[in-house]
Amino acid sequence: MDKNDLVSGFLGVLSRAITEALAANGPEDLRLEWNPNAAADDNPQSWSWWSAGLSTHPGANCFIGAPEETWEKLGQGGESKDSAARASALISDCFAKAVEKQFERRAAAQDSGPSGAPSGEWTRIYLDIRCSTGKWPAAACVLSPEFEQALQEPKSPVAPFPAATSPVAGRSKSGDMLMLVQVPVSVSFGATQIRMQDLLNLTAGSVVELDQALQDTVEVRVNDRVIAFGEVVAVDGHYGVRVLELVSGENGKGMRA
Repeated sequence: MDKNDLVSGFLGVLSRAITEALAANGPEDLRLEWNPNAAADDNPQSWSWWSAGLSTHPGANCFIGAPEETWEKLGQGGESKDSAARASALISDCFAKAVEKQFERRAAAQDSGPSGAPSGEWTRIYLDIRCSTGKWPAAACVLSPEFEQALQEPKSPVAPFPAATSPVAGRSKSGDMLMLVQVPVSVSFGATQIRMQDLLNLTAGSVVELDQALQDTVEVRVNDRVIAFGEVVAVDGHYGVRVLELVSGENGKGMRA
């Protein structure tokens, strides 16, 4: 983003904060506008100045200056009788809000209080404060080159906070993927052993007797591992197995669930 746009963006946030603070302190309907050109009768060198910086950027300073009349108006309202202290506190609070908005967690405002006039070569933007009864004496904001450089630093991407998870939740996500994997399931009706001579003599219609009776349960296997026992049933013209017992144990044998 262009430097002028960044400066304008920061000043816009600052002016909104000042407008809201002044609206809370007085009955006047105020309107603040930034103006790059000074009025003919403005003499910034004779003004009173306030300054603040950034906690993480040495030399990155912002200066607010104005005639005493403007500072008195900025300090109107409140319980304290010291209008200068109220004005300084108001500007300090508004600057802190603008810094928080612009820099987020990358920097914090550091109030330096009253200061001397800043360099006349630095970026200077004048602030026109208008109300229904007229116009306040002008004020100005000056940004040091280091402050402008800080504005141009890219904002660090904010990493989203990870959702709270547990080992079980993590396995559940992997388990959801595994649920889509197809595995071969077979049913064993029994087995037997025959001589090679008898095997070679098998023809269509030959009967091979198994070692399992008709009433015995059959084995349900996955990858040649017994996972259950059941009984043969007919389902819509197809053979099926009704599961009677599940098998537990690492080798798929022995203990039944």
